[in-house]
Amino acid sequence: MPRKKRQRISLHEDGNTIVLDMGPIEIWDGADLALLRETVNRQVEMEKRESISFAMHPVKYVPSGFFGMLLDCFDRGIEIHLLSPNEHVQKMLWFQRFFATKDGENFFLHSGPSEEIPHDQPLPWASEDDHHTWDANESKRPRVPSLYRT
Repeated sequence: MPRKKRQRISLHEDGNTIVLDMGPIEIWDGADLALLRETVNRQVEMEKRESISFAMHPVKYVPSGFFGMLLDCFDRGIEIHLLSPNEHVQKMLWFQRFFATKDGENFFLHSGPSEEIPHDQPLPWASEDDHHTWDANESKRPRVPSLYRT
C-alpha cells in the first residue's frame, strides 16, 4: 500500500483572512515553497480568497522565491500578511522595504518604498567614485584590454 504524503500546511480562518501555517519549520526550502505556492494558488483561484496570512514565528530563512510569490499575489489584489516574523526574517532587505506594521508584531505587504530615485542622479548607496555620467558623444572611450592586440 503506498504511503500517504503528509500535508505540512495547516489552514485556519482568522476573521477575513486564511492563515497558512507550516508548523515548527525554521528553514523553508524549495519543496516547502512549492507546497506554499500550490496552496496559495488554490486559495486565491478556487476559494476566491482576498487576504492571506502566513504564520512566521518559527521561520528563520525563506527561499528567495517566497517574496516573488507574495508580490504575484499582491499584484492580483490579494492582501498579504506575515504574522509574528522573527528577527531573521525582519532583517531581510525585501522585508524591510516592502512590509509595514501597525502593531509591531504582524506585518502587511505594501506597494514599496515611497522614495523615488531620479534617473539622472546617482544611486543613494553609490560611492563618489561611481558618479560618472556617460556621454554618448564622448570622444574618449574607456580602453578595453584585448587578448588579440598585435
